[in-house]
Amino acid sequence: MQLEFIIKNFKPSVVVFVGIFFLPLELVILCKEKNIVVTAWAGDSFGKEQEKFNEYIDFLYVSDSAMLSKADECGFKNHELLQFGYNPKLHFDHDMNRENFINFIGSYTKDRDDIFSYLTDYHLQIEGINWDKLQSHSNKWKIRKRKLNQTEVVNIYNLTIGTLNVAQKENVVNMVNMRTFEAIASGSCILNDYVKDIELCFEPNKEILVYKNTDELLEFVPKVLSDKKYVKNIVQSGMKRMQSSGYTYKDRAKYILSKII
Repeated sequence: MQLEFIIKNFKPSVVVFVGIFFLPLELVILCKEKNIVVTAWAGDSFGKEQEKFNEYIDFLYVSDSAMLSKADECGFKNHELLQFGYNPKLHFDHDMNRENFINFIGSYTKDRDDIFSYLTDYHLQIEGINWDKLQSHSNKWKIRKRKLNQTEVVNIYNLTIGTLNVAQKENVVNMVNMRTFEAIASGSCILNDYVKDIELCFEPNKEILVYKNTDELLEFVPKVLSDKKYVKNIVQSGMKRMQSSGYTYKDRAKYILSKII
């Protein structure tokens, strides 16, 4: 493994593992054997089975506040909430002409299909994989079944007036996912399904639109597609919060290092 080779030869004093529980435990053990400080960041849900990592991790950050209690159960001594963010060199408003569409980028799930079934009267741009399973249909939708790289994703955020967020329930309890930060930074008005942690990051319906049910979503969608001034105010307020609150990944990295050095 290339990463193992780097650790053995570069001999860092600190290693930060992002997506820690997708990595082999042996790699983390190797770091401890070489007296390397191990910091880990878990962006997905996890359970008791991950307690095998606890004696080898010095600091654990989770992106979902619901995972703080899981970290306790697994015996992690030093853990706290650290949410996702955005890369300002990639995620920014390109000042392009935006189509009057609300985009959704992601893979098919039944929950997403159910939400879309309420939106057949509105312009949606759906991008991602497995959309051949989609049961809902509308001649007002653009559907492209494909994998996208990050540059393509940012272009879609910049070419559409709004972004719909429907989280994958198996990965999210309270978490604000990456789409939220990245779409806002790209100047797209995001319609976000309600999660508890969102109130730690943004003021709902002032800096971000948040719906708790389909009735609330159906209030927002036509307004986003018809009221440019309303959208502009939401977008500008959200971007201002992002820039003033230290939500870039550079800021996140500085915070991680401040706890170690």
